[in-house]
Amino acid sequence: MQPVPEAYESIDDFFARYTRYLSEGDFEGLANIYNYPALAVTALGCQAITEPQQTRDFFKQGREFYLSHGIHGVRARDIVTEIEVPGIWVGHLKLVNFDQSGAEVGEERNAYQVVTLPDGSRRIAVTTPLDAYNPDQKSGVKLE
Repeated sequence: MQPVPEAYESIDDFFARYTRYLSEGDFEGLANIYNYPALAVTALGCQAITEPQQTRDFFKQGREFYLSHGIHGVRARDIVTEIEVPGIWVGHLKLVNFDQSGAEVGEERNAYQVVTLPDGSRRIAVTTPLDAYNPDQKSGVKLE
């Protein structure tokens, strides 16, 4: 059995990179930050994400929604590690949304399971929105 590799970036740096990709609309970066197959778990069910194109398409659609609601950026806050063992991080955080001027306009709470690959890079294996589902809102985002 091979030893589990050590991640080359902290979980804070990982989510800073993730939210930078979200803010910039870097769909290739987002596709590369997920482990395949990945799993999206919501109150409505589970969706296996088996290929990067599914990720690109999802985030392209989401970006259109967010921009139409005046959201131009996102940052991770209040990152909580539930457990971290070699190769796996499990926790939750807030994704704080910002308008074009940098003012906060809402937030989302998500849970993640992040794995470390043999090269030391981290990838999202499971994502779960923690806010109550509202069919008028994409991904449970709370707009103020």
